[in-house]
Parts: sequence; structure tokens; C-alpha cells
Amino acid sequence: MTGFGDFACDVDVDGGGITFVLPDGATFVFAHEANGEGFGYLIAAETQPGRKPVELGRFAPVAGEEGCWFGAEDDITFCAALEQ
Repeated sequence: MTGFGDFACDVDVDGGGITFVLPDGATFVFAHEANGEGFGYLIAAETQPGRKPVELGRFAPVAGEEGCWFGAEDDITFCAALEQ
């Protein structure tokens, strides 16, 4: 993830995307829409009632980099290696 380098974490996968906790305790959510693209969201480490996630915009697959997506809105790239 841009700004964090490589780190180990548990990745939760469901039919609508993936979720994982960043080293700073915030949670990154990728909500899949279609064609490998979707929207990214950041949920603060210490959530409070009524607090909305930060919208990171649309993410698209990175050509030639399996498991990586790029979000142009904030110039963020994230990659996720999933073990089956």
C-alpha cells in the first residue's frame, strides 16, 4: 500500500471486495464493482458513531501486476497476495 511498503496482514475476502488493516490501525476497504475495478475507502482506527469512511475514489487493476490496483484520485497503489 502506498505509504506503508510491504506488510503482513489478514485479508478478508467476500463477494464484494477485500478488507485489510493497515499498520497504523486504519482499515482499507476495496469494494469491487465490475471488470476488476471498484472503490476504495479508509475507516479510521478508532471509529466513532456517525463517522463516515474516507472515500479514496475509483481503483483499477494495474496492467502487468497481478493483484495490484491503482487509484488516481490520491495516487494510491495497493497490492494483495491472497493464499487459498
